[in-house]
Amino acid sequence: MTGFRLTLSAATAVLVVLVLGLSEADATRTVRLASHISIKSTGAGTFSGKVTSANAACDRGRKVTLYTTTSLKLASATTGASGTWKMTPSGFAGISLHHFYAKVAQRTEGTAGTIYVCEAAKSKTVPF
Repeated sequence: MTGFRLTLSAATAVLVVLVLGLSEADATRTVRLASHISIKSTGAGTFSGKVTSANAACDRGRKVTLYTTTSLKLASATTGASGTWKMTPSGFAGISLHHFYAKVAQRTEGTAGTIYVCEAAKSKTVPF
């Protein structure tokens, strides 16, 4: 019976090592990348800017939304290959009386292994 207990204990120890080893190999790593967004107004109703990050993959294909300082959502656009965006909101009476800012939404990419999180960002506020 002592030999059986020793074998069972050894088998249990091996199983624990294998399970722990597999869970370490399957572990997911999350990399958070800060984003920055710029904004400028032409004064003719067009707003533009650029999304930047330490990783260029976080610049392109990002959703940018334009807001008034009263939190009224005016328009959305998607950044181009270099992170640039441009939009002209329409149908907003009194636009010249407001100030504006842009937000870029958070985006997550990747699967098992490494997950990249391109963090959300908010621009400075600009006049019309």
